[in-house]
Amino acid sequence: MEKIGFIGVGTMGKPMALNLIKAGYQLTVYDINPQPLKGLGEKGAKAGRSIREVAAESPVLITMVPNSRDVEDVLLGENGAVGGLKSGSTVIDMSTIDPSVSRRISKALREKGIHMLDAPVSGGQKGAEAATLAIMVGGEEEVFRRCLPILKAMGKNVYYCGAGGNGEIVKVINNLMAGIFRVASAEALSLGVKAGVPLKILYDVINESSGQSRSVQVFAAAKPFKGDYEPGFAAELMHKDLGLALNLGKEERVPLPLGALSHQIFTHLLTLGLGRKDTGVIFKVMEDLLGIQMRL
Repeated sequence: MEKIGFIGVGTMGKPMALNLIKAGYQLTVYDINPQPLKGLGEKGAKAGRSIREVAAESPVLITMVPNSRDVEDVLLGENGAVGGLKSGSTVIDMSTIDPSVSRRISKALREKGIHMLDAPVSGGQKGAEAATLAIMVGGEEEVFRRCLPILKAMGKNVYYCGAGGNGEIVKVINNLMAGIFRVASAEALSLGVKAGVPLKILYDVINESSGQSRSVQVFAAAKPFKGDYEPGFAAELMHKDLGLALNLGKEERVPLPLGALSHQIFTHLLTLGLGRKDTGVIFKVMEDLLGIQMRL
């Protein structure tokens, strides 16, 4: 099977890498945190000593890091992958970053004969573990087709979204909606509970009615409604993604009043020191504010 390099094996990257190993791929992995490398090594992955070393050994290089600057540093930085990647190799960036940054990186790599797909994911840690992620891919369609078996080893639903950067745009729009839904559901359900209706009744009725959303039905039920605020998908990452949506709105001259308000509310969560908690911590903030408890 094809050799794959994987840079960034944290909360999401590690289970994604494990699924590639299960599918039979030979993996070389690297992360600034050495801890997850040990566990992957026990499963058969090789630990690289540097980003450039991993890139030099890998016809396909996957990156899964937190933000735009990290992706630029990993791929184009002074000690980045570009110094090791061979002409004809392929980069699959699965991070969620600014679409314009993704396109700029792709252009820089293309000038060196290196292909790039932007392939951000949705589904959270559980989706990464179960290989049921939704993967949104932008880039050359021929490259996408060639890499499809690799992507399908990590995700259940893989979508080709068109030209480079389009995968990031689709992901940003998805998380714009998800962030708004988190805020709206926390606000609405806390009102219902405060007014005297048990959460279970609200949950059951709304999930069969026009207010239904995966934000409540799946994500809230799995974590905050059980008193679990560990990520999952961290509030600081949702704050980042809402910021990406606002940047895109500015570039395209599209007003995003609900997105801007949701971004401010997540800014408040960061101010409270809750950025590393799951996005569902917004329910706890409402509980504390109103003196209620929302549990299933």
